[in-house]
Amino acid sequence: MVKFENLVGQIILIKEIKMSKKILLLSSVIFLSSCATTNISELGDKFLDLINPSDDATEVAMLSGEETLIAMDEAGGFTIDELEALSNDELIAIAREKGLEDLILLDEDGNLLNRDQIINAIVESAALLESKSEELESMSDDELIEVAVAKGLTEQIVLDADGNLANREELVEALLESAAATEAAISEFGNNADSFTLYFAYDDTEIDEVATRTIIQHANFMQENPSVNLRLEGHADERGTREYNLALGENRALSVKEVLGLYNLDDRIIVVSYGEESPILTGSNEEAWEKNRRVEFSYY
Repeated sequence: MVKFENLVGQIILIKEIKMSKKILLLSSVIFLSSCATTNISELGDKFLDLINPSDDATEVAMLSGEETLIAMDEAGGFTIDELEALSNDELIAIAREKGLEDLILLDEDGNLLNRDQIINAIVESAALLESKSEELESMSDDELIEVAVAKGLTEQIVLDADGNLANREELVEALLESAAATEAAISEFGNNADSFTLYFAYDDTEIDEVATRTIIQHANFMQENPSVNLRLEGHADERGTREYNLALGENRALSVKEVLGLYNLDDRIIVVSYGEESPILTGSNEEAWEKNRRVEFSYY
């Protein structure tokens, strides 16, 4: 457990009924003058303007230093400059709360080795979750239930006597937590996977031995992470008609899906084709053509 000995005081966490957003009221925060300053004092003011005294408080909790950082992150998030000002232990606490445990690299003495990567991952995670939160909030109850079932969160769904969703806010939070964990798993896999792109010979859809090994690696990842779904994006080079290349891109993606299907993953995979419309390299030469004949793995 990370300790924050510099902070003495009280942090009150208020959860609004309607918005289900955590707002921090900083009160009676006293810092020991003889201690090196903790960055919480510098970060606290940014949340004062969020407080509305007329709000009905439904939950009040006393927070420790580590919990304070996590609650601040939930309430408003940190900028890169603010994250840079935090200690390694504080960054680790936030990263773990965001489901980024697998990205944390420590030396034998427990010191953080990849500080910049963790900061970037926290920022990217916050941006993705904010977008995901807005998406989920805009969904109807039936749509939320459908997403929850697809993500394996059936047990989190609570219905009332009339069959209506009775725990919308809690379900949204569960989906956001699932999204954070999924993003962390994908990021970690991206650091270790051989490739997220398979390349093909001209006018061909054949899966060779090297491609098969890569596909098996992705199949294992999907089996270990049942909340992860996959979009296979097929592409072709510029030669041939638009219609032919759309079909060729689709057939390449279907070839990859066929191998993944041996692992009973069909229902978690969708196939799309961009034909010649999304080249990696532009140009009418062999180098560009080789790069553009491909299937890309896109997880969500």
